[in-house]
Amino acid sequence: MATNTKIGILVPGSFARTPPPLAEFTAFFQRADDLGLHALWVIDRIFHTVNVLDPLTLLTCAAAVTSRVRLGTSVLLFALRNPVLMAKTTATLDYLSGGRLILGVSLGGRDNEFEPLGVSMQQRVSRLRENLTVMRRLWTEPQVTFHGRHYHMDNVSMEPKPLQKPGIPILMGGRAEAVLKRSAEEADGWIAGGQGTPEAFREAWQKVRGYAQAAGKDPDALDAGKLMYISVGADRERCREQLRAFTHAYYGPQFDVDANCAFGPPEVCATRIQGFLDAGVKTVMLGPTWPDVEQVTRIAQEVVPRLQ
Repeated sequence: MATNTKIGILVPGSFARTPPPLAEFTAFFQRADDLGLHALWVIDRIFHTVNVLDPLTLLTCAAAVTSRVRLGTSVLLFALRNPVLMAKTTATLDYLSGGRLILGVSLGGRDNEFEPLGVSMQQRVSRLRENLTVMRRLWTEPQVTFHGRHYHMDNVSMEPKPLQKPGIPILMGGRAEAVLKRSAEEADGWIAGGQGTPEAFREAWQKVRGYAQAAGKDPDALDAGKLMYISVGADRERCREQLRAFTHAYYGPQFDVDANCAFGPPEVCATRIQGFLDAGVKTVMLGPTWPDVEQVTRIAQEVVPRLQ
């Protein structure tokens, strides 16, 4: 590939109509693996009016039919989940996949996703931090005793550990100032969502780097991710309409396709993506609207070689 940036694919995981069968996902995963793309990334939502597939189930399917491509969440609604079960599930997936998992996490989803899961929105920050502590300790220590605000355990053991040492890389997603600070201090990097300009990304990324330096961490060691939806094709208006239907079903009609997506001929898409690479993005997650083998092939063979 022409660029040193890690180019990955955001697996379509939300569908306004019936989701495709496993065979279509399998072909999509295998093609991304064969093309040398860096990672397959998945989204997470608990409740929605459209079909949203469970992210870790989807990554497990991907792990079973690929051998090289990395497997990432962008992002897992971590404050909504039990950290002991997450430690077990993610360690197992990392072990069985040969150490390929990357865990992007966030505070949580929409307001209506907290109460049904027995989680207080007012406690989401403390839960996120405690979840990370519990999970990392279970990943790395032979026996864990922990007594916190939300979880208590004495002399528990969890095997197998993740294959990656000292643990699975953790990135944080979000735009709030506190998230940027936590990304630098408590994680291995930051993920910017599907909205925003290269200038806004550059400004936020510089803040993350500054927080890392102040905490005594090497800013260059942190990852900087960016999610962007994409549709590659000669008919630019048709590509735009595909993205409009897809993003509006998931995010709502306020999502601005023209401002936030890459669509049209390969050179047009590459120019749009390049602006973020120039702003400091190290890992790109390009999201087509369907697990289409032709689309992932065009991204890898026609767009990526144009990136610098």
